[in-house]
Amino acid sequence: MLDLPPFRIMCIRLFMSMPYFVSLHSFKKISARLALLVGPLAVLLLGRYFVDSHWGPQRILFSVLLFALLALPLNRWAAAVAAISFEGLLCHASWLKEGQTGEPLLARDLFEVSQGVSLASYLNWEMIVFALLAILAIGLGVWKRPRFAWWRLVLALLLPTLLLVRIFDHGILTKTISNNLADHFDAPYLSYNFIQNTRQNGLLAHLYQTAESVKLPAAGPHTFYQLGALKTQEVIEPDVALILCEACFTSLNDERFTTPIARLKEKGFSASMMLSPVYGGGTAEAEFEMLTGLSSAVLPGIDYQNYASSYRSNAATLVSRYKDAGYRTIGMHNFHGNFWKRRDVYPSFGFDSTRFVEEMSWKTRTWPDDGLLYNTALKAYAEGPAKGKTMLSLVTVMTHGNYTDRDFDGGLADYNQRLDAAVTYLEKFVKQLEAQAKKRKRPLVIALIGDHKPSLTAAFYRKGVFDDTFFRQKGERNDKFRFAYNLTPVQWRKRAEVPLFIKASTPELAASMASNLADKPMFCLPGELAQLVPGQDPFWGALSSLCSRAPDTLVPTHQPAWRKVFEPALFAERLF
Repeated sequence: MLDLPPFRIMCIRLFMSMPYFVSLHSFKKISARLALLVGPLAVLLLGRYFVDSHWGPQRILFSVLLFALLALPLNRWAAAVAAISFEGLLCHASWLKEGQTGEPLLARDLFEVSQGVSLASYLNWEMIVFALLAILAIGLGVWKRPRFAWWRLVLALLLPTLLLVRIFDHGILTKTISNNLADHFDAPYLSYNFIQNTRQNGLLAHLYQTAESVKLPAAGPHTFYQLGALKTQEVIEPDVALILCEACFTSLNDERFTTPIARLKEKGFSASMMLSPVYGGGTAEAEFEMLTGLSSAVLPGIDYQNYASSYRSNAATLVSRYKDAGYRTIGMHNFHGNFWKRRDVYPSFGFDSTRFVEEMSWKTRTWPDDGLLYNTALKAYAEGPAKGKTMLSLVTVMTHGNYTDRDFDGGLADYNQRLDAAVTYLEKFVKQLEAQAKKRKRPLVIALIGDHKPSLTAAFYRKGVFDDTFFRQKGERNDKFRFAYNLTPVQWRKRAEVPLFIKASTPELAASMASNLADKPMFCLPGELAQLVPGQDPFWGALSSLCSRAPDTLVPTHQPAWRKVFEPALFAERLF
């Protein structure tokens, strides 16, 4: 017999005296409980890593909070799959938006259904798969839903509570939570750079952080008028047609990317390049600069989207400048009025009347053609008093992406085909508008500018407009390209370039304006147009003084640097 220590012999005898089925049953019970507790969390963590290939305390925290919320009405396993699916769907939607516009998803995007219409045609198979998985998980999870438990309710309420505090509190609670997230979960809020914020904190944390209620800029002193005052044009009080052309682009200085809109140079238009604040999308930011003369990079998020209900009724804009000079001011867009909240913004910015696609004869299932817009504009112009003055602001939509890929061309052929048709509508409009203005014996200025480059990144890359250094990731399709996190000023300028075309009753005026605006930011355009009408507002002279600087000095290393020039107090003075 083995010579074992007495204690070990006692343990062996005790174990052998236990009924086998009791020990096995206990082991199975404990294992089942551990699997029920740990298994869904393991699936959640592995699944979320599959989604964005990053670990990090802030990413794990918000994934777990989302899981806890879903685990209240759903079976835990289903809640884990649903949480992964929602995060995957949101990540792909954000990458899609970033690929098309250069900006990630924001919390407000989730509540602006009308904006989703513009991205519906960009849906990829990954988003569809994640959406179907989420639906399946919710269905099975409700079927196998757990019994109610107070501890489960407490955990589920953590995420909604954080969101409610973020949205409605501006005091110590929000500050305390933000400090704890930064200190203990490595999640500081980089409000000045949303792409960097998403990269550092993960999308779920980013969406939480951008759910903040928007604070209006505070009134106070500013230094903008110290720029001086510059007079660049004589007051001639012409009728004006200002056209923001959806995704309209062409090369002007080389043949790399010549498109149908280049033929405007043969129709009496003077041309130059300007710099859009956005790429591939985000028209509202370009329009904001075009109508206000302010940089859209100063305030967080999309200005129209965040502040539509906060602009004062008599905001100081280019439109109100013309209105104060006795003009009829008419704003039109051949898409829905709730798109980017234009129906709310336009009256505050000074438009006497507005027209949207709801009041046009849109009968196709494609993007509305620009002929609808131009015909409505011509009718409105003709209805004015014989000796009246008119300002038209028109935003087109016919050439909006997505563009159908043909033979791996990245959508270029589809884009050129639609742009060719849009330019044909434009040429007809210009001819008829000039005839009406001549009949009225009114001088006329027509200014057209592309709101941003089209979302044809793959085509731009293949044509040599962008090289490898512009990207941190490349692919075969437009949505697989990711721009570098930090573009140099030269790279930013190349990405931002959009064409400006100006035609006037006197060609010398058009040439002078195009020359003054060459290679300048888009907010400089209203400075030139404001000079054509009388007024005492010192802002426009100061803006023209700023825009008279050399182009290279008007491209800061980081766009939020404009905050030092266009101080928040200036925004408060002019818009709020």
